Amino acid sequence: MITNNIVEKSTQIGEASGLTSLNHHIANYLPGNGDNSVFNLLRLQPGILAAGEQPNDLIIWGSPEGTSRVKFDGFTIWGLKNFNDNISAVNPYVAKSIEIQKGGYGVPNDDVVGGIVNIAGKNGNLNKPGVNLFINNQTLNGMVEVPLFRKSSLMLAFRQTYYNMFDKDDVSYKSNNNSNSQIDAIPDYEFRDFNIKYSLQGDNGDLLYMSMLYADDDFLVNASQERDRSSWEQQTREDNHQLGATLFYGKTLANGLSSNLKVSYSALYSHYSQLREVSNRRNTFKVVRADEQDQNDVGELSAQWENRFQMGERNSLTMGLDFVHNDLVLYEDTFDTRYIDLTERANRLSIYAQNELKLASRLYMTAGLRMNHSFFLNKLYFDPRLSLSFRASGNIKLNASWGRYHQFLVKSSVEDASGNYRYSWSIADNDEVPVISSTHYVLGGAYTPKNFLFSIDTYYKTNDGLTRFIRYRQESYIFIGDSRSYGIDFYAKKDFKGHSVWASYSLSKTEDHFPFYQKDEYRRAFQDQRHEVKLAGLLNLGRFHLSASYVYGSGFPLYNSYVDQSYTEADYNRLDASLVYRLASTKFDGEIGLSVLNLTDADNIKYNQFNRVPFDQLNTVYINPEAVPFTPLLYLKLHF
Repeated sequence: MITNNIVEKSTQIGEASGLTSLNHHIANYLPGNGDNSVFNLLRLQPGILAAGEQPNDLIIWGSPEGTSRVKFDGFTIWGLKNFNDNISAVNPYVAKSIEIQKGGYGVPNDDVVGGIVNIAGKNGNLNKPGVNLFINNQTLNGMVEVPLFRKSSLMLAFRQTYYNMFDKDDVSYKSNNNSNSQIDAIPDYEFRDFNIKYSLQGDNGDLLYMSMLYADDDFLVNASQERDRSSWEQQTREDNHQLGATLFYGKTLANGLSSNLKVSYSALYSHYSQLREVSNRRNTFKVVRADEQDQNDVGELSAQWENRFQMGERNSLTMGLDFVHNDLVLYEDTFDTRYIDLTERANRLSIYAQNELKLASRLYMTAGLRMNHSFFLNKLYFDPRLSLSFRASGNIKLNASWGRYHQFLVKSSVEDASGNYRYSWSIADNDEVPVISSTHYVLGGAYTPKNFLFSIDTYYKTNDGLTRFIRYRQESYIFIGDSRSYGIDFYAKKDFKGHSVWASYSLSKTEDHFPFYQKDEYRRAFQDQRHEVKLAGLLNLGRFHLSASYVYGSGFPLYNSYVDQSYTEADYNRLDASLVYRLASTKFDGEIGLSVLNLTDADNIKYNQFNRVPFDQLNTVYINPEAVPFTPLLYLKLHF
């Protein structure tokens, strides 16, 4: 049951610039909670792009793809591209809390220039064993918790799709000349993941845990069309395999010192292939028009040692040391010609210090410096950061922050002459792929009387050193560009009698510039969207829980080609609803739920997950794995 306590503590905004803390428990009652509650809760927060339905590669405050980072228990979720948006890369059973840092954050955080989402996993039950089972009309999910030796716990969780969730009606096509030609597209999809976590909690507050994840996400589309004089067939496949593990030990000492050591490893193995053949119907002559094999593997091993010193009532100091090792494999093969064949390794060492100082009774300052030495580049980078916080009254708090940021492992965009664009990971070498640098300016405030929250965040962010690869007529070109984004988020939330409603509005603009633009000026970036409105509500009616959410986005530009500045801009509408009934007995408790996603069956476009098939110079067809259509999800959840 949703209690008043859970509702009141479900969201905390305004403690620092661009910071939001979420209690994941509230997500269990939102629509679509079965397998995607983590990212479904994230997409309802202001400043995180919901239109376009990016479940893992989050776009936060207009930052380019790959510049934001999602971490679970300390290791990176690289963007395991779920082609079914109803399944996220984080199992809801193992998530406990979520912290969102949209910009202007301090020096202990990762070396990225976008936003950061830290998801903390559950530590397991220390008192009694438990079994959780979940089934809906798409996946099976189970979790087992076993207490060990009174102070430790072992937790195991597993998810698996049990049939191909896509059929030919789920893959649509769109033509830029309103052609009525019929395309047959047959998709095939499979997903599975496995979590294991061991936790040991000491009497003195010490914590030791080891958390691991393995996941597969495989998608295949076979498309074909019969024309008057010819026919074509195309097979597109993408396989993604995610690994992650963290070993953490934290210790609290009596003299105000706390120290922790964290060692993490994560990797993503991603393979993409496309084969397109055109046949002459008169003489059965067959021509291969596209034959592409791409592999992009990225791995990261990191070790972080952090210490916090309490230096009186007004001052605390945080100091840390980070070592990061990255591995990268990138090759692109077209018609058996290897255009890119790259294997790289890079190390960097970071030292940071941050001082939190109480300047006056209501004024606080946090000043920090992060120094990164890249052994790969043999260069030292300095990132100073500063934030101020002023509590004007008991219910009003104002925040401001400024900071410099650098990113050494970057995600470059790859675009072809037909307008297809994808992304690949690269290690910055300051030659073909520069280190991305960014500056954040953030102002915000929050008004928090009892059971009510209203907040405003404004931001201005610049990014330099963006890389775009252009594939044109079997040639490769590299362009370096920059971008800027600015906007404002409004958020209001009201809790009453165990119920909760909230709303947000984001007004933003993101522009970028590359040398190949026809006019020497900024133009709308792929991820630019001017307006986004989000509404959500949860009603607690005893054993029944009703919820609904609505997202409207004004749309982002879909350009005809990399040189053509004309574009289409379809808006986005999605209404979800959910009904949950709580079960209870002396032996178990559970839920029976019905979620309906996209209740109005709105025809939405999924951000960057489309493929353009050029027929001739006048006609281009988009094969688009659809955004979530009308999708009823009936589920049963049990806990023993």
